Amino acid sequence: MITYNSANSRPSLGEFVSAAKLWRVWLHMGVQDVKSRFRNSVLGPTWILINLAAVIAAVGLIYGRLFHQPMNEFLPFLTIGLVIWSFITSSLVEGASAFIVAEGYIKQFPFPKIIYLYRAMVPYVIVFSIGLVIFFVCMALYRRQIGWGALWVMPGFALFLLINFFHLVIVAHVGVRFRDLPHLLGSLIQIAFYLTPVIFTVAMLKDRGLAFIYMFNPLYYLIEIIRYPLLNSAPPPLEVVCVSLGYCVVMGIVAVLVVRKMSQRIVYVL
Repeated sequence: MITYNSANSRPSLGEFVSAAKLWRVWLHMGVQDVKSRFRNSVLGPTWILINLAAVIAAVGLIYGRLFHQPMNEFLPFLTIGLVIWSFITSSLVEGASAFIVAEGYIKQFPFPKIIYLYRAMVPYVIVFSIGLVIFFVCMALYRRQIGWGALWVMPGFALFLLINFFHLVIVAHVGVRFRDLPHLLGSLIQIAFYLTPVIFTVAMLKDRGLAFIYMFNPLYYLIEIIRYPLLNSAPPPLEVVCVSLGYCVVMGIVAVLVVRKMSQRIVYVL
């Protein structure tokens, strides 16, 4: 039998494990969150695919010509970059409201609070998966080959998922106390978008002496650990792996400190 900590207890590693065992609960809740966004819609979640494809096509055609990039290289690069960026943005901005939107559940049910963080990750993964479909279609249209080396994306995605979960843990706890956090993060992530190689390549920055923009940007390494294997069918560069692992450790430590400091007060603040 799974036992739960009380609402005002400090969560331990055991609570994360107990919450993970309740995967049917948080998976169902996460899927329902996606469905609820398109309630009474004829196409339903298919709109995610349509919207993403339209944005990628419009932005790709404009910026590809603007930057004088070969479309068979630039459009797949842009597609996977936007898909990954959407995941990062969701974990930071939408994640700040994870506990707030689950207020009713937290106050009525004795589930570990962590399940509402797992629940929040489900829509991000679903949207990411839909985005991958567009990426593979794009690669096929331009006859870009995907070799077995692309499987390096699997450990990369596992690390990427863990880092974004740490993001979610941090902002969800802080967001309960500071309700302006989603708005602040939304503004900061918009600025970060124009400082991260998503719609422009690393080569463009190097050619203009702006390599420092991506070298000191941890979000670039989070993107590259997935993007590089998919585009090149090869493992990501060692530098990318090392920085990503280091960033994961830092975010993990921060997440632990935030949980210890703020978790006990969540129910009272909500």
